[in-house]
Amino acid sequence: MSTIDQIFIRMRACNTLLCCGLDPDLKKLPSEIIEKKVSDEEKVFDFLRMAVDVTAQHVCAYKAQKAFFDVLAGGHEVLAELIAYIHKSHEGIPVIVDCKIGDTDNTMTAYIHNLFNLFQADGIVVNPYMGDDVMMPLAELTDKAIVVLAKTSNPLGGIVQDVILNNGWPLWRHILNLVVNRWNSGRNMIPVIASTVELNMPEIRSLIPNEMLILYAGIGAQGGNYAGLYQLLNPESLGVFVNSSRGILYSIAKQNWCDAIERAAVELKDALNQERRMG
Repeated sequence: MSTIDQIFIRMRACNTLLCCGLDPDLKKLPSEIIEKKVSDEEKVFDFLRMAVDVTAQHVCAYKAQKAFFDVLAGGHEVLAELIAYIHKSHEGIPVIVDCKIGDTDNTMTAYIHNLFNLFQADGIVVNPYMGDDVMMPLAELTDKAIVVLAKTSNPLGGIVQDVILNNGWPLWRHILNLVVNRWNSGRNMIPVIASTVELNMPEIRSLIPNEMLILYAGIGAQGGNYAGLYQLLNPESLGVFVNSSRGILYSIAKQNWCDAIERAAVELKDALNQERRMG
């Protein structure tokens, strides 16, 4: 089964548009974890394992930010172990690795091997700036999810993404067109659309097939809002998912931090479902 299908199944079965980010930051871990007499790698794995266990019933996917694992000496092993744990203990929940890769064809071959064969990721986030060299090999991976940067939620992305082309489109709109009409031959592409700027959401939805997922970025710590979410939904009131990392993992109470993480996940899931009903 493809990752795209898995996400849609989770959306329906668990009534959720929530993707939980898995971004381990040693400075923010609860004291109960930090004080353990084990390695940093074991602390990170224990924390994320418990976070996964309490959020699994509320999410349609997980997204692991690779940079946070890279700072650990054994971070790659931790990431691989975490993905294996999710696949075994919470079967059917895909894991997307956020690495924002994008390079020439021989380099992409190495990335694809590392991320999909060694880490066993179900999806990745890519930067399409180098064009077909990046995207064409990924289009062939029909069982994987390829999340493509189009209109991102970082505050200064507009200096590149909002440049107006000769046809009057901003650059991000051209990228979205490529994602939908050139690179999605394998039906495995997911464009990123920002929640942090005002966009014509009904127009964007009209450009994207109903069976194509959208990652609605920036809600939570980046300051995005839910307005417009319902306008991106397909006729089934699905097709959009929202990732939150810091807003879920680090809503940590001094005591009962697992409960605090689950509560944050439930609250965001419910808020997103409330927005779904706006449509």
